[in-house]
Amino acid sequence: MYKKINMEDLKLNQDFRWFVTKPNFFSKEECEYMIKHIDKKSTRKKGHYVQNQEDKEVMDDNVCMLNISRTDEQKYLDKFWNAIKLVNQLHFKYDIQGIFENRLQAHRYDVGDWYNPHSDFHSIQRFSSVKLTCIVFLNDHSEYEGGDFSLFDGTIVEPEVGKLIIHPAFAGHGVSPVTKGERYSCVAWGVGDTFV
Repeated sequence: MYKKINMEDLKLNQDFRWFVTKPNFFSKEECEYMIKHIDKKSTRKKGHYVQNQEDKEVMDDNVCMLNISRTDEQKYLDKFWNAIKLVNQLHFKYDIQGIFENRLQAHRYDVGDWYNPHSDFHSIQRFSSVKLTCIVFLNDHSEYEGGDFSLFDGTIVEPEVGKLIIHPAFAGHGVSPVTKGERYSCVAWGVGDTFV
């Protein structure tokens, strides 16, 4: 039998935000360094693992197409970790213990590349530990067309070189197809024990 609760007894978070941005999180030099890293070390990725109706992991080629590189350079891990801790303390208050796989992921979207709307929090592999998604725009929007970053509610976050956006990993987001030029970004995920 259902027992009524007192809503006044619940812990609330009046500081919650769907996303937080920080301009100039990366310097122009840091963005240029990361772009060179991506161009030198990235590999093509098409698709992403999803769960089918039988609860099996299958590759869905219609989810995304982009170039991915990874780095575990301490300078950038420290930079992301400090931002994750601060923003989490101010706005999210999640149990965050570190950065997903102790590394960053950097992306280049070429003409025709995209990432369909998705959530970074899901049950496949270790992604149920992902709580915050952190993205840095690495190049100026004048260098490409398309490639809009949007959230589940249609909000388009205007890119600026070095700008950081942090949002809950369960918030749907995506990147529209790039129609001209190349779009670069760097990503990290704050992780902890799954939501309980």
